[in-house]
Amino acid sequence: MPRTGLGDLRLSGARSVLALVVFVAALLAGTVGALVVSVPDLAYAARWEGTPGVITIRSCADVGAPRERHRRCEGTFRSDDGATVDPAAAISQRLSPGAVFPVQRTHAGGYVRVGVAAFCGWLTVALLGVTMAGALAATAAALARRSFPRGSGAALAALGGTALLSALVSAIAGAVS
Repeated sequence: MPRTGLGDLRLSGARSVLALVVFVAALLAGTVGALVVSVPDLAYAARWEGTPGVITIRSCADVGAPRERHRRCEGTFRSDDGATVDPAAAISQRLSPGAVFPVQRTHAGGYVRVGVAAFCGWLTVALLGVTMAGALAATAAALARRSFPRGSGAALAALGGTALLSALVSAIAGAVS
């Protein structure tokens, strides 16, 4: 009998358990990865953490292996209060020598761009992490009750939509600035 759609696709018991385990592991890894990467830089981009100042770019070069190439720029960081000057400041961004732009110096001595574009970019990644956490919670609840919680699809769609809106704002702000 020919298959007529995805509804006809059936996995054996062991294969369906394996598929579920892989799905849950991927959601968990995605959630942790997105939040661990985005939340600290989100706080710096919003200027909630770190030392505010500006970097004046002196030189830039493409560095890294061919598949991991990125532009690394070096220059001088000056904090807004004048207390900190770092003549060996470096940041991985597509910039040009002579550019001056606001950054936040991290507690580890790195630099993160600030402003609407940077904040909304990191917010997008954080919201995607929260969306994956919600999908993970809905999946766990579905396994326990044999059905997804009421409204979980709408909540996940709202989170995902907010993440996409944040990405759009970031892209527009980045293009304008």
